[in-house]
Amino acid sequence: MKSYKGLKIDYWLFWFASSFGMGASNILQYVLSLYVLDLTGSATLFASMLSIIIFPRILLTPLAGVMADRVRKSRMMSLILLDEAIVLGIYFVLGQTMTIGIALVYVLVVVLEAGEVFYGGCEAAILPELVPPDRLKDAISISKVDDGIVQVAAPLAAALIYDNLSIGAAFAVIALLNFLSFLLQALIRPKYEVEHEKSAQRSSIWKDFKEGLKCIRENTFLRGFIKVMSLANAFFGATFAISVTYLLRQTYGVEAWVYSAYCSVTAAVSMIVPLFAVPLVKKYPAKKLFFMATLIIAAGILMIGICALCGINQIIPIAASVVLITIFDCVTIAAAIPMQMTS
Repeated sequence: MKSYKGLKIDYWLFWFASSFGMGASNILQYVLSLYVLDLTGSATLFASMLSIIIFPRILLTPLAGVMADRVRKSRMMSLILLDEAIVLGIYFVLGQTMTIGIALVYVLVVVLEAGEVFYGGCEAAILPELVPPDRLKDAISISKVDDGIVQVAAPLAAALIYDNLSIGAAFAVIALLNFLSFLLQALIRPKYEVEHEKSAQRSSIWKDFKEGLKCIRENTFLRGFIKVMSLANAFFGATFAISVTYLLRQTYGVEAWVYSAYCSVTAAVSMIVPLFAVPLVKKYPAKKLFFMATLIIAAGILMIGICALCGINQIIPIAASVVLITIFDCVTIAAAIPMQMTS
């Protein structure tokens, strides 16, 4: 209970707003994955749906980072959530009058990802404005717990929604979650918003961006960190978002509830590990923690690949392959969470 001390109402509003917003995003991701796979049966189209998000990330992430230092973060986050709710509401209306095709799915993914980029830039920087400095690591740990709760519930909710509602009705449910998140986020009044207009320096966005690049060039560890995390995120995206989904749903032909159960089990690890990870983050230097985590993640991904090949070639039963993939996925997640908390 010590971790809860010093965490005031603004933090808990953020915690619940983040939970509902993340829940909406995760449910939508799973629903769209199931929808596109069932609609096309094509791994290429499924992968392309997820890969197109790289374009708004590349184009907008540098701007989002600079903007997060120049705007009132909570206000910008609430506006993004409201805009996403409106977009999903429009898709709900479209779903009542026409078939949502692949092209419309692509447009939705790109638009929402653009919002996620700016939301993420603010989210990464807002915690120090909501809690005292001596409670920051505890706040990060508790925020990871709600990540885990959402990731456990989202696949099951997505499977329930997908099996019982139309794609248009799914958009309505997700829009309501986004709107609830907007209402909570709009109530946050961090101290920064009072001090912002007094202390903010009106330098140009380009100047701020160049200063950020200079900071990266001058820090050897930071340069290595960016390279490693870029590779790790690329492999995570390919392995968990695309390859495993296609393997389970199309190659193995498992039912939606089996895939959802797999997602929920791995997400449960995301909820439990942060409770025990804070002592590791405090005890070990960042370089050592990153080195060990990277080795474990690489080994876990290798074993997932081996188990998948064994299942495809019928060396082991499909059920055993699914169980082993789930176990090694949990290992990689357990290694990745302290790395994320340290970052």
